[in-house]
Amino acid sequence: TTAQVSASTLSSPNSMGGGGGGAGQPLFIDLHGLHVQEATDFLRYHIQEWRARKAPMVVNLLVGTGHHTRGSRTPARLPLAVEELLRAESLQYSHPQPGVLEIRL
Repeated sequence: TTAQVSASTLSSPNSMGGGGGGAGQPLFIDLHGLHVQEATDFLRYHIQEWRARKAPMVVNLLVGTGHHTRGSRTPARLPLAVEELLRAESLQYSHPQPGVLEIRL
């Protein structure tokens, strides 16, 4: 399974370093529905790629809110894992709305 990327910003998921995410054009990546390991592997790779661009960009990560997580007592794992990764990568992020993390590079 691969992350879904907004069709309006990229021509294909394989061109992550390409269009989108530049000034005034945020990149949207839908990670919810992925397993934690899949999402974090994807992000680790692309964070390095985005940093190499050395141009300001905004990336909105759609991580979901945990409504579909099995078991009512189980907290959503993906949002927590993604936030932990962003902190480990020393990236500042915000929560513009529930289930979305916005990072500025």
